[in-house]
Order: sequence, then structure tokens, then C-alpha cells
Amino acid sequence: MNNYQWYHRAKQRVEEFLTELDPELEVEVDETSIALAAGGDDYQTFALIFSHASNPMLHWTMEVQPEEDFIDNQLEDVVRQIYFQRIE
Repeated sequence: MNNYQWYHRAKQRVEEFLTELDPELEVEVDETSIALAAGGDDYQTFALIFSHASNPMLHWTMEVQPEEDFIDNQLEDVVRQIYFQRIE
């Protein structure tokens, strides 16, 4: 599975619990192309971008470990921890 697929898999997992956590919290996959100055091949970087319509404290960027165990068993805990730290 390539990084693009891992991040979309993580986004799908997050969407399973996001509305329960906060119905205004949204997640997107950000894809950025990086061009090397020395003329090397371009490459892509990915991140999950969290945003909230009415609370600027609930905007953050997050990397994902490209592992089934992380996405299935740890991702929700990490997202919830970040969320609750930011609303305090």
C-alpha cells in the first residue's frame, strides 16, 4: 500500500468516530508535491488536516504511521487525545 492509500485509509477510520467526538470537526488528506532544487524527482508528502468551523484551536496537522495496527487500534486514541488537549 502506498502512502496515499494509507492516508485515505486513516481518513476513513477517523470519519467513523469524528461526528461522535465533535460534529463540526472535519478531516481531509493534504497532498503536497515537493520539487527538489537539484533537479531530482518530485515527491509527494501527505498529512491529515483537521479543521473546525467555529473553533480555531481545533485546527491541526497530523502524520500517520503506515501500519494497520496503528490505524485500527491507536489512531482514534491519538486523535481524541489531541482534541481534548486543545479544548482545555
